[in-house]
Amino acid sequence: MKLSNEVKVGITVLLAVVVAIVGFRFMRDIPIFRQSMEISATFDRADGISNGSLVYIQGVRVGSVNRIVLTPETRVNIRMRIDTDVPIPRGSIARLTSLGIVEGKSIVIELGTSDQFVEFGEEIEGIYAETMMEVLGQRGEELGDDVSNAIYELNMFLRQLNETLNDDARITLNETLNNVSTTTGRVAEILEGKQQEIDTAIESGSRMLSQLDTLVTDTRPQVEMLMATIEKNIAELESVRIELESAASNFNEILEKINRGEGTIGLLVNDPSMYENLDSLTIELNNLIKGINENPGRYLRHMSIIDIF
Repeated sequence: MKLSNEVKVGITVLLAVVVAIVGFRFMRDIPIFRQSMEISATFDRADGISNGSLVYIQGVRVGSVNRIVLTPETRVNIRMRIDTDVPIPRGSIARLTSLGIVEGKSIVIELGTSDQFVEFGEEIEGIYAETMMEVLGQRGEELGDDVSNAIYELNMFLRQLNETLNDDARITLNETLNNVSTTTGRVAEILEGKQQEIDTAIESGSRMLSQLDTLVTDTRPQVEMLMATIEKNIAELESVRIELESAASNFNEILEKINRGEGTIGLLVNDPSMYENLDSLTIELNNLIKGINENPGRYLRHMSIIDIF
């Protein structure tokens, strides 16, 4: 079958269009035989980002930036094309940052923990993370002023110090340093001369420590026996303390009974009539004895000797 020139031209044009489309999608990092996932995020600023900038998840490149649009609220909306089968949970965050000092800006997606996933064309939260160089650039003027002030104050201090240290002060300072150096040399000579005595003292101290260690080792059994005896005495004192507490408790109980008027002693203590009766009886007995002593015949005249004996 013979093709006409028109058919050949048409086939050539069609192949060229297919090749152009494939090349365009390849150059734009777009999958050739499947549709990409598209999501967007809005940032406060988009310094250093452009079309074709890379998108990462867990350090793996999964797509690129497709479109950058300035919103009416003067924020930046960035649409990203994601070429991965890994679903993106809702609540994920797109962080615009730099992965290194030399590298340009990229977008890193931090996956969320939701069970629901982002659909085609939806938007996730965007956060612009300032790099160290940007922070230093913003703080550069403040740091420069601080450094300038510090240098100025240092110069003032050095000028005042130079004015304070006049010729006389410098001579005095030099003399002081020379005296210190001389004194240090003398001390070194004294130590060198007394080195043998110092060594002897150190050796004597070592022997004394050794003897103390031996003494402690030899007397350790006696010390242990003494500690055992002390512990035994403490145990006995504890038992005595318990017995004293019991006796004190019993004594307190007896006192309480006396206070309540229980028993003979309680009645004597708490009943004043018994005290008065005993006092009266004592007086009468005293009178009786006194009468017998003064006039015994008065009490014996009614008794005969026979009755008595």
